[in-house]
Amino acid sequence: MAKIMNGGGPGGPGESFRVDRLAALLLTEQRGVDPAGTWTEYGGGDRVAGPPDASGGDVDREHLDTWLAAAAALAAGEPKRALAVLGGLPPAAASARPGRPPSQALTRAMRAAALAMDTDWQPGGYLAPLRAEPGTPESAGPVLVPDERLRLCTHLAGQFIPVLLSARMTLGHATTAEAARERASRYGARIEGAGWDVSEGIDEPLKWYDGLYEPIAEAGHEEAAACHLLLAADLRVRAGDREAAVPLLHAGLRQASRRPAATGLAELLRGDWELGPPGLAEQCVVPPTPPSAPELDRAAERYGLAEAAYRAAGSQRGRAAALLRLAHVHRLRGETEACRTTVAAALAAALAAGDGACAVLLRVHQALDLIAIDTRAQAQTHIGTSTDADADADIDIESGTEAKVAAVVVGWGGTVGSASWVRGLARLVQDRADAWSAQGYIARSGRATSLARLLAPDRDSGPGDREALPKAGTYAEARHRLAAVVLTDLEQRDHLERIRRCTDLGEAPDITHCLGVIQGAQIFHSQASALRDPDLMAAARLRIERALDVGGLLVAGTGAPADGPLAEILDGLRSDLAACPAQEALFRSRRSRSAGLEEEADRFADEAVVLAGQIPQELFRSVVRCAALADLGRWKAARAEVRAVEARLPAVQAAGLWARLGRPGRARGHVPRIGVVGTGDDHSWESAALHAELALAEGAYGDAADQALRGLAAYEEHRLRLARDTLRASFADDPVPAGLHHAATLALLLPGGGDAPAAAFTQAERGRAGFLGAVRALDAAGTDREDRTAVRNWLAAEVRWAAEFEEHVGAVRHETAGPSEGRAAEAGGRLSEGARPQVTERRMRIGAVDRALDAAEAVVRRRVPAALTAGAGEPPDAAAVAEALPPDTVLLAYHLFGDSLVGWAMTRERLLFEHVTSPPEHRKLAHDVVATARRFRDWCAAAPGSGPAEADGRRLAEWLLRPFAAPLRDCPRVIVVPPATLALLPFHALPWHADVLGATHEVSYLPAAAGVTRRRSPEPDRPWNELRALLVGAPATDPRRGLPTLPGTAVETAEIARLLPRSRLLTGAGATRAEVLAAAPGHDVLHLAAHGLVDELAPNRSRLPLAGDDALGLADLLSAAHGPRLLVLSACDTGRGRATAGGDVLGLTRAALITGARHTVVSLWPVHDSVGCLVITRMYRHLVHDPAPRVGAALALAQREVRALSGAERDEEFRLLAHRTGTDPGPRHRARSWAPGECSVPSRDTEPVRRRAATERHPYYWAPFIHVGV
Repeated sequence: MAKIMNGGGPGGPGESFRVDRLAALLLTEQRGVDPAGTWTEYGGGDRVAGPPDASGGDVDREHLDTWLAAAAALAAGEPKRALAVLGGLPPAAASARPGRPPSQALTRAMRAAALAMDTDWQPGGYLAPLRAEPGTPESAGPVLVPDERLRLCTHLAGQFIPVLLSARMTLGHATTAEAARERASRYGARIEGAGWDVSEGIDEPLKWYDGLYEPIAEAGHEEAAACHLLLAADLRVRAGDREAAVPLLHAGLRQASRRPAATGLAELLRGDWELGPPGLAEQCVVPPTPPSAPELDRAAERYGLAEAAYRAAGSQRGRAAALLRLAHVHRLRGETEACRTTVAAALAAALAAGDGACAVLLRVHQALDLIAIDTRAQAQTHIGTSTDADADADIDIESGTEAKVAAVVVGWGGTVGSASWVRGLARLVQDRADAWSAQGYIARSGRATSLARLLAPDRDSGPGDREALPKAGTYAEARHRLAAVVLTDLEQRDHLERIRRCTDLGEAPDITHCLGVIQGAQIFHSQASALRDPDLMAAARLRIERALDVGGLLVAGTGAPADGPLAEILDGLRSDLAACPAQEALFRSRRSRSAGLEEEADRFADEAVVLAGQIPQELFRSVVRCAALADLGRWKAARAEVRAVEARLPAVQAAGLWARLGRPGRARGHVPRIGVVGTGDDHSWESAALHAELALAEGAYGDAADQALRGLAAYEEHRLRLARDTLRASFADDPVPAGLHHAATLALLLPGGGDAPAAAFTQAERGRAGFLGAVRALDAAGTDREDRTAVRNWLAAEVRWAAEFEEHVGAVRHETAGPSEGRAAEAGGRLSEGARPQVTERRMRIGAVDRALDAAEAVVRRRVPAALTAGAGEPPDAAAVAEALPPDTVLLAYHLFGDSLVGWAMTRERLLFEHVTSPPEHRKLAHDVVATARRFRDWCAAAPGSGPAEADGRRLAEWLLRPFAAPLRDCPRVIVVPPATLALLPFHALPWHADVLGATHEVSYLPAAAGVTRRRSPEPDRPWNELRALLVGAPATDPRRGLPTLPGTAVETAEIARLLPRSRLLTGAGATRAEVLAAAPGHDVLHLAAHGLVDELAPNRSRLPLAGDDALGLADLLSAAHGPRLLVLSACDTGRGRATAGGDVLGLTRAALITGARHTVVSLWPVHDSVGCLVITRMYRHLVHDPAPRVGAALALAQREVRALSGAERDEEFRLLAHRTGTDPGPRHRARSWAPGECSVPSRDTEPVRRRAATERHPYYWAPFIHVGV
């Protein structure tokens, strides 16, 4: 045989060379011969030949050319091309018999190799097929081939390739199962198959593979022997036995001496072993903790030697493999540009070699690298091809890199390539997406998930049956819990629908869909718990009932043991179901308490204590009871609950509970056990928050500050990765980072010292600067119009995305979680009833906004990449804010958390502070202050049921104003920076010196003190009456919407148009959304007077109804308002929003600030139509006629003047305005003050409001509007 391989023997040297080339090609892992060169010499790149003649006899040129072309296709990783070359016939039905013609045996063997490569081959060789294909042979079986020249080739194709692929897959299964078992055993968790002997899954594939060596040794083919020994060593490393790999490696190296391709393979494998488990480079795995620098250096050295060896062998395919791995070393080192150029070189080599599988793998690596650096720039260079055949792979930056790459890869896999290789590519992309999600890179994760789905579309879905949606888990990681709730709900409904389809056909449901329903219920319940939303908790009950019904189906269908893992999961769901009523009552209690309804809150909390007795799980029962008792101020009983189960609680939970119950010493005892007993924290800042809280309680202020600042640094780093304003705002809505800001603020303040108040002020500002990320994103666009438009469109797309989820959550909240009907026998047929008609529409709408957001973000990524990271940056410190303050101005800023209220009074010259705490064993001061403020605001809004608020007003003034009486006496201008939870409090209506603060002071508001220092162009010199204004009022809404006419808005806008002659007025049927959006840009003043619809639970859905069915939404405001000098939202509740734990208030005011509006006027409660008209028109009159007008001063003067008018005087002024503007004032009751008793009051709200009587000087009339700005 050695003689034949060296060119002697029958058939001449040419034939022997071709047989030698055939063997080299079938050593696919060695990469010694390029497929492209073979096709050039022998044809077959595009040929489809018939099967070789089965007549026997000597091997002729035609047969060899066909086999060479097929072998070249296998070397290229293109099994479908190989099958086509071989004739596309099915494998022989029976094994080859002794004496069967060699052409038949070799053809059958090559078909076996092609089928194995099409079904059992994936990047890295570790992953099992995502779907098993029927009728897949493991190998062609042993074949006796009389012709020695073809015996080795038949062995390599029929057994070596299939068995190697199968061995790698089996080892991957076994090692993965062993790792999962080890992880589960740490916490005593049960796992399915715990009694299995995993070692069999490791030993058996090694035996299969080792059994292939004898025919290779008999053939005397040194390169084949070297390849076998080296791959045997690699399998030992994959099995976790590196020691056993050493002698095999040395034996392989001896055989590989003087053979560059075999040497190249040896160096590739040795480099892979330096990086960890083999296959990580092909799988593009970037672990959170990369290999050490020495390991990376050694791997790079090995790959360099491999590249040199393949270069010496003349193998572009080998060079591509080596360069791919070198690029991965650069990737792990964070060397982005070196990685990019090396991947490009590897792709060029793969294309030159004709290695289609390596080429599509590299294209996917390029796509992931582009996602990783958050840019589509240079995508054409990165992923474009240099061949005509792949011209459709050219990347159009605007239309989506991932879609183009997926189209090329899927097209390759479906025509000439490997289906399992493409599924493996999808798997490695999804694994990268999951890793990014866990690290907080949600935008990257979403793009990678979309690419994975494009690479492996769901075959269970019918054509057009499903929209590809983001994964619920991705947004659960980002803590955008509303999105997670909606997507989980849709995923569960999908699984239910597929179960219904099976049961309708009389088939058993797929276990995957049954488990999907169960998992969906678990996630929905956990997200509802995290949101502390009583309505969603009620909805969770229905989802759990559905899951239990499906679990019954699954148990009946599979015969699962009564004490198995499935039974444990279902028992956990039953416990969750039993806990839902207590959790719902607890969350209703907290919602009522935050609204100032103390009696109602206590009633719900008492109910929660009783209902918690139904929870079968003792630990959770005690935790719920403890929370409710603490809310009730029953501290002794709450501590008794914790004490009873303390020994069995996870250490982190026990420490947290004792800290919150005022026993830091006892909490400290559990800290050393965190992560040892039970699970630790999800994120590093959570542990830091606990340490900071305990240190603060113990008076160790230096340690508290260090822990808090360290935790905040980790938290901010993670938050910035989210890259989207909506995700960052949602992620910040968490009491843990809020607690870190609180601990840092007090730890800097309480030690005292001259700099302490300023340091604490600056730290408190960091806690309320979340919205500045969106403001800075627009700043990053500079003055370029197209860049600013791109960023505006992106921010608007984010709002539409969030609003879509809010709308769907609203629908879920209103569902009735009734009792389950029917049992397991009928579960499959009824589980999705009532839900099916909405699922498709929901999917389409969410898919549409998700794609629109991706498209808008792609434009920003290309044009203004700095906008994606604009959240970074420190807020201005106390000195910078003081320097920027106007003269005669005091800034009042507050920090409210737990049992502490801190206030600062800042002028240009000095900074005062006041720290108030609640007494021990008392309810949290923050709850008391917020509840009091809510009651006072409701009284100002004349809300039904609101009682006298004199006492509430005095308490608020005592907390918030009295400590700063001296600067208030000296400064007529006040800028209030309230905490988010007090954003609705009208400070200008608080009692002050026998009147209200607004009677003597000009009061303006800001969400953060950073607004004082915002770098803006100076105020224009043009007077107000020369500014261009867009005025929208009294739109003719569709009568079917049931909105009453508002003559006050018609009078208001008409009078403003008279005062501002360069204005454009849109009223009636002309006030459409299209007209407003087209006209708004370029106007200095944007004034919108209409009804208002604001929902605190769905702030991104805030909108102003316009003509017909139109509405101007929050997203429209972001698109239309291009930094106006003045933006007035003269409608009801436009200043309302949802306060987050992160110090943000989501709603119209936030959007107005993001637009760059210098001054904004919004309302804190429903606006009386005619009196609101008087306040606003007087404000404009002052702006036009006063010599040095300020918006805040003009509004304050207007409010004082209207407050001083009697009801008759207001009525008369409104009628005179209506007459002057030629507007019908409407029925008399619409313009007059309320009479004694209850009456129906005209307001700019979307629903009729029944209000009790109010005096003419009541804040409801004159105080709803506030000025936001400086």
